[in-house]
Amino acid sequence: MEHTAILDATDMVEARTPAEFDAWVERKLYDLNTTAASKAYARSGALLANKFFDEIFPLARFSKHEYAGRNDVLIRPNLGNDNFDAHVTLGSGNARRDLFLEVTYAKDGHDMSLRMEVLAREGGVFLTGPVTVSGRRGSPNRRVSVVPVAADHTETVTNYFNLIEKRLRAKSAVLYGDNHILLVAVDDYYALSENTDWPKLRAFADSLLPTIELDFPRVVFVGIAERLFLSLNSNGI
Repeated sequence: MEHTAILDATDMVEARTPAEFDAWVERKLYDLNTTAASKAYARSGALLANKFFDEIFPLARFSKHEYAGRNDVLIRPNLGNDNFDAHVTLGSGNARRDLFLEVTYAKDGHDMSLRMEVLAREGGVFLTGPVTVSGRRGSPNRRVSVVPVAADHTETVTNYFNLIEKRLRAKSAVLYGDNHILLVAVDDYYALSENTDWPKLRAFADSLLPTIELDFPRVVFVGIAERLFLSLNSNGI
């Protein structure tokens, strides 16, 4: 399969049940990790690749947990610039309910893109340690390197909470509505790798959410490694 054919916009916005959606996402993850070309495309920063990893992948993690075993739910991702990243239909007829999901991914996109350059060039990259850059992207003299320095986990968690706060505040003072849910995709593989980190996240969210003007009745923290799922009212209760 040509890497450019793995992700198709029409296919990406098709309505699927939670089980169908999860299976489709897993197939695409496999396809994107099959060949050198597909891996390069997945790391390229191309529009559809970014949409898949930053929005659709977390949506699948959410729907798998939230709607497990339900066949009366349809999930339709949205690739446009509306104030939602997916439309969810629950039930049918008079019992039908429509929800809209907005996704924000708590990650340092610039830092990650630089590490992806190293990964593509060398086949491996350190997740910690400072990144040095010289030259413009794509130029012959471009050099990106990572110094392998071990990180203190407590410091990692603190820095990651600051990143989460930044993402939440970016969604504040914006009109969404009572039928919207905010999904915050979080790194429960490295940044919040310890089980003891999760009560800390709950305490952090409980103290932070009441101080932020969010127009969502629910804020759901979804772990990309499927280890963490924390659903809170937007006031932190």
